[in-house]
Amino acid sequence: MHIAWYFFIIGAILSISVFIYIRRKLKVSQDLQVQLHKEFNALQQEKKIIYDFLHDLGEAFTEEIDREYLLLIIVTCARKVTGARGAAIYLWDADREKLIAAIINGTFPPPLKVENAIADQLAAKAEDLEAFLRLEAIPAQSNTVIAEVAQTGVGIYAERAELDERFPWFRQKPLQTETYLAVPLHYREEQLGVLALANREDSKSFSKSDFDLIKAVADQAAYSLQHAQIYTQLTEKKKLDHEIEVAREIQRILLPSEAPHMEGFNCAALNIPAQQVSGDYFDFIQVDEQRWGIAVADVSGKGVPASIIMAMCRSVLRSKAPGNPSPAQVLRDVNRLLYPDIREDMFITMIYLVIDQSGTLTLARAGHEAALWCREHFKHIEPIEAPGIALGIDAGDVFDEVIKDVTVQLSPQDTVVVYTDGINEALDEEGNEFGQDQLKAVLREAGPQSVDFLVQAIVDRVQDFSKGHPQNDDITLAAVQRSD
Repeated sequence: MHIAWYFFIIGAILSISVFIYIRRKLKVSQDLQVQLHKEFNALQQEKKIIYDFLHDLGEAFTEEIDREYLLLIIVTCARKVTGARGAAIYLWDADREKLIAAIINGTFPPPLKVENAIADQLAAKAEDLEAFLRLEAIPAQSNTVIAEVAQTGVGIYAERAELDERFPWFRQKPLQTETYLAVPLHYREEQLGVLALANREDSKSFSKSDFDLIKAVADQAAYSLQHAQIYTQLTEKKKLDHEIEVAREIQRILLPSEAPHMEGFNCAALNIPAQQVSGDYFDFIQVDEQRWGIAVADVSGKGVPASIIMAMCRSVLRSKAPGNPSPAQVLRDVNRLLYPDIREDMFITMIYLVIDQSGTLTLARAGHEAALWCREHFKHIEPIEAPGIALGIDAGDVFDEVIKDVTVQLSPQDTVVVYTDGINEALDEEGNEFGQDQLKAVLREAGPQSVDFLVQAIVDRVQDFSKGHPQNDDITLAAVQRSD
């Protein structure tokens, strides 16, 4: 009896032990399932965030890419996958001397130390913190994580950022750095900037997997930012090309399309810009019933700025030339009106001729190449020297004193050629100048034909001489010949 009872007790204990063991196993299995389910859901959530991120990046590349929106997509994704309280993207400035906050999202602690009075204000208002960080550039050589990552191209994972002296300490809780991630934004070999995240919403530390994940996000973000920049530059270039084409068309309208009919004279002129628009200028202006004015000018520099000054010069000259037979006086008036509006580093050289039906030619030269007087069927070619300094250098006192009229009497078939230094200073492949001797040689060869043939022959010879060397200056010339 006692033995049977003993075995009964032993069996009961074993049954209970087996039951407890099985129950524990089942509980462990259930806990594992719950844990695996949680991890699966977390991975699914990360997958969805990354998918949405890539989708949003693709949607951002429309005809008008909004850079701010693209940056917002990047930092929003970064915060979602890491649970960060704040994120920022710092990009290099044009000189690569400092990093500027392109976007701030959430509560992002200042990378540099701030005075307590200012820090109190920043901690109280999120919009003040964002505005401050956008204005507070980070020097490239500063002892900050942002500068270090941007310079080295190596990411930083600070699990306990409060122990790292590179992060400034603040008494204000919202500005304190507890945990931190910073990864470089680089496309191929080019360093664009830094993506940084600070602190987690759940107050835990960032994990190594957070760091690895955010590096992958940064790689895709950098690719998108670089291509957005290229896309934007192409769009801006198209707009600029259109604006330049409009400027070129306006300039074409401003320059005479053909030489006027002058009683007793034949005239011709040409302008070949070095760029889309020219800083050179030529014009024919009727002074009165007996006289015509011929102007050739060269604005320092090239491109759109020079073309704008040229347009101003044309307007002023045309307002002052009619009715005034003195080229020197006209240029004095032009200089006084243009001087206040010309930058210190710009000036205009100009030569202005007035011819009358009797064959008298009067000219004044404001620092320009001397006109060439071709006589006796181009057997004799000599410069017509005249004193003067360039327009826009002096307010008027010196300019007015120096510039003088010079008068010559043209005989039948005499020709006067005026030109800009884009002709005589044109270079060949070896850096040799075209020079005045070659110009005179062309005048002797082509001059007896006609003035139209002459100006075209000069341009053709200069361009042939310069083959293999880009045209580095505008080419402009005009020729006037007295008829028989």
